Amino acid sequence: MKLISRPLTAVLAIAGAAVLVSSLALASTSRSAAARPAGAAAPACVNAPPALAGGALVWASLPGDGFAGGAGYILEITNEGRSACTVRGVPGAAFQDSDGHLVGGEVPASGRGPAVTLKPGGTAYFSLVIHDAGALCAHPVSGEAVIYLPGQQRAQDSQLAARGCPGLPGGGVLSPGPVKPGAGIPLYSA
Repeated sequence: MKLISRPLTAVLAIAGAAVLVSSLALASTSRSAAARPAGAAAPACVNAPPALAGGALVWASLPGDGFAGGAGYILEITNEGRSACTVRGVPGAAFQDSDGHLVGGEVPASGRGPAVTLKPGGTAYFSLVIHDAGALCAHPVSGEAVIYLPGQQRAQDSQLAARGCPGLPGGGVLSPGPVKPGAGIPLYSA
């Protein structure tokens, strides 16, 4: 994961504020500007950085729970932004080798399912099963899982090392589950 320096964060925050101020000024001068209806869903969560409104960060919260043929993980999605955002469905996943190249393409995200709205600092979670590549192909390669929030084109590093099979979507080893509200930590309550 590449961290963003403070000067770039400041530039992005100023640019975002300028766009917001000009948008508000335009909306207030236009009689035909549509107001957001009460109860309307917040915009979709986008990949972090925290300086952007609605920036969401994916991270692994628990060690894998191993089973014969793989391991299951719980990954958190935290809204690091300054406004509410929404995640819906099942995140996409891909397997990339140690050089950063995708192995076998992406397991596509699905935008179907209930919307989970995350307030700033709010958390949702989803499961990710990583199957044993050694049981699926003769020559697995080492790498890591990357995650695509529904509607996003840029992946986020999950920090989960694995082995995958060339030629299979997600290296043939990744199975993400649907996004659910709250923290994915057992017996945790906010």
